[in-house]
Amino acid sequence: MATRSARLSRESIVNGALTFLDRDGWEALTINALAAQLGTKGPSLYNHVDSLEDLRRTVRMRVVDDIIGMLNRVGAGRARDDAVVAMAGAYRSYAHHHPGRYSAFTRMPLAGDDPEFTAATRAAAAPIIEMLTSYGLGGEEAFGAALEFWSAMHGFVLLEMTGAMQGVDPDALFTDMVQRLASGIERRSR
Repeated sequence: MATRSARLSRESIVNGALTFLDRDGWEALTINALAAQLGTKGPSLYNHVDSLEDLRRTVRMRVVDDIIGMLNRVGAGRARDDAVVAMAGAYRSYAHHHPGRYSAFTRMPLAGDDPEFTAATRAAAAPIIEMLTSYGLGGEEAFGAALEFWSAMHGFVLLEMTGAMQGVDPDALFTDMVQRLASGIERRSR
């Protein structure tokens, strides 16, 4: 067992937790369940993480970084409607390919007692805010519009993932919704 524990690190545990989340979900993530996946015992993980809450917080912060990076990549060099369509599609795709990670992302409070967490939630809006500047929006208006964008994306993805969209073509509906969202941003920025 000592050789297995020697390979453990905070990074390998977080990576293991990300894989665990996509397979088993947020609620199933416990120290013992993750340790079993990693081929070790729960107490071995405590050499690298302080608690389950420490692990979950670290995972959420990592997911935020991943989503910010993904949105920055797909938004790079794009503006206005082209950026809205690309970023919305990437957001939806991330949620479908990483449902457990997405669940961790959506559990983040917009503000709270943790300054780093609060800053991360603001930073998560940065790629969307940057896209909104191409419409002429800025400051708190852009932040509010970014929350509206996130609300539309999250609402759609949540309905889709819970099976509420049976009997409709979700791809066509998503395309229409994103186009309406983009045209609404255009109208509001005039």
